[in-house]
Amino acid sequence: MKTMKPCHLLCLCMAVGLLAACHDKPNTVRKDRSAGGTTEILVVTQNIEQWDGMIGDSIKHYFLDYQYGLPQPESQNDLAHVNVKGFSDMFKKHKCILEVEINPHIEFAKAETAENVWAAPQRYVKITAPNAMAWVELFDKQKDVYKHWFDQVERERILSVFRPSVDNNIVNAIGEKMGFTMTVPQGFFIAKNEPDFMWIRKELERSSACLLIYQVPYLDTAQFSVNSLVAMRNMMLQKHIPGPLEGSYMTTETEFVPPMVSYVSDFPAGYTIEMRGMWKVENDFMGGPFVSYTFADGKTGNLVTVEAYYYEPNQKKRNNLLQLEAILYSLKFVE
Repeated sequence: MKTMKPCHLLCLCMAVGLLAACHDKPNTVRKDRSAGGTTEILVVTQNIEQWDGMIGDSIKHYFLDYQYGLPQPESQNDLAHVNVKGFSDMFKKHKCILEVEINPHIEFAKAETAENVWAAPQRYVKITAPNAMAWVELFDKQKDVYKHWFDQVERERILSVFRPSVDNNIVNAIGEKMGFTMTVPQGFFIAKNEPDFMWIRKELERSSACLLIYQVPYLDTAQFSVNSLVAMRNMMLQKHIPGPLEGSYMTTETEFVPPMVSYVSDFPAGYTIEMRGMWKVENDFMGGPFVSYTFADGKTGNLVTVEAYYYEPNQKKRNNLLQLEAILYSLKFVE
């Protein structure tokens, strides 16, 4: 277990550095499979007052905030709560644990983290502070780092389910064309395979789960701007994904839910820009959420985008989009 710096010394750049510095090596001893609902975080407090007071309010305000780019309001995470006296072996198998401790005998707040302590995959974070105010201050400074760790665990748990049922035909087809692979489970099929575009689909009676891979020549960093990414996306979708009616085609919703872009530090392709938003069908009424990751491939000289989108009218979509996002994060370059 590793300890972070006292809160009065922390700054944003140090928080980013913690992504690597506090990432413990996975325990090689075989562990029980971790438990817990999708995106669920278990919060362990010393008493109910902490959960109902400013500490719990801070945790809820951050993790229960709405996820951007979904048509129905859905929180980023779900929260479960237990007091430390009830933190039994059953609860210790939860995949994501955030423990609260107030100790008036210490001078500064500190945070500790470890992986796979009682189960795998698992991330355990404990924040200890002399009082509630100091606890909340440290949490607010590092909450994005904690979420980053919990998201990594969630994706790894999803991939651990997908790996035994991987569709090697699809994986090999991606590898031969693009020079990288992804863990695509059975149930998907390749709907379109063009020199600059792949469309991989899973169609059920009421839903569609799809992966896109497309590429254009990489010219300069201006192609990573939101306007350039949207223009490239719209060009590819209009060309390759027709809608159900004549003259209809997939495009990007920019008026009501403008696409949001951000740099992601842990995507396996190196420098990568994430874009989240909503897709729609021009001249029709279909739509849903999407997430994409764009990076420059130094071997091919191309700007590559891997994308996931989901369609299921009048149903929640967060968990299904997360499964597709985990597939995108499984990207691995072929040597």
